[in-house]
Amino acid sequence: MKRSAHRVRFVFVAIIASFCVAPAFQAQTPDELDSTARARIEQARSSIVIVRAENESTQKVSQAIGFLIRNDLVATDIQVPNEGSRVSITATKQSALKVLSHGDYFLPYVLLEKQSEIAPLRLGDSEGVTVNDNVYMVGDQGAISAGKVTGTTTVKGARAFLISLPINSGNKGTPIFNRNGEVIGIATESPDGAGAGLAFSSSLLTKLKQLGEPGVGVGRGDGRLLPAGPPPKDTDTSAASTVDEKPTRLSGPSPRYTEVARANKIQGSVTLRVLVGADGDVKQVRVVRGLPDGLTEQAIEAARQAKFKPAVKDGKPVPYWVLIQMGFNLR
Repeated sequence: MKRSAHRVRFVFVAIIASFCVAPAFQAQTPDELDSTARARIEQARSSIVIVRAENESTQKVSQAIGFLIRNDLVATDIQVPNEGSRVSITATKQSALKVLSHGDYFLPYVLLEKQSEIAPLRLGDSEGVTVNDNVYMVGDQGAISAGKVTGTTTVKGARAFLISLPINSGNKGTPIFNRNGEVIGIATESPDGAGAGLAFSSSLLTKLKQLGEPGVGVGRGDGRLLPAGPPPKDTDTSAASTVDEKPTRLSGPSPRYTEVARANKIQGSVTLRVLVGADGDVKQVRVVRGLPDGLTEQAIEAARQAKFKPAVKDGKPVPYWVLIQMGFNLR
């Protein structure tokens, strides 16, 4: 990603204004929604935030909606900020929320300090969603707009839905609900620019929700190798569990400090689990322990560029998972 000429500042503000809804789709409260489902959707407003990007002159660069899928994690649909960005969140019940890190893992995200007053939204199973199913979106002043699934496609290896609800720059990133009041997708604009929208499936949100768990990273120092631990979840089953020789790091760049991390005097280390292929290249990177202000992303990028002497088993090179620690120390 190219660095913008101006530093971008992201401000997350709890939603206090109505979404932009095209006049052709009037807000309604469908009869088929029971009281529990209707309450879930109407109460979702407290977990939805407006994501605003600003430059150094506080001019808006872009805007999208996001929502909490965990008490410390916001999913959204906005361009991931660059390494020099400053991220802020303001909510209705708390004037400022502490941001820990941000990036792009299946979907754009922001990690927050854990919230006790803002409830995450309930994710549903998107695998059973079919054409002509009813879907719902929080509309003007908390009313509910109803639409239909008009088709399916594949985005980032996961199912996505074409929906009749209008999605535009004013409401992309909003949650899409099923008739049970569960989130089955996150709205984005249709690639062809038409009024109808597209929704990434909740399977991507479920993967994003695992961010920060042991063995789970955001996908894209000194690089010190640590003792290998148990294999992470959902890893490449072709990787050897035992080897005669473990990988040896041959070369690779040191991770760079971000400007915001330096300004905030962040120090420590990022621990990564990497899959070293039989050719010595890094095939996968997962985060075991990260740091805020873009340092985790810098460590991942450095790890991806590292070159290893591969692990050896029975005289042949084989894939193998190792732990790497990237250090960040201010001198």
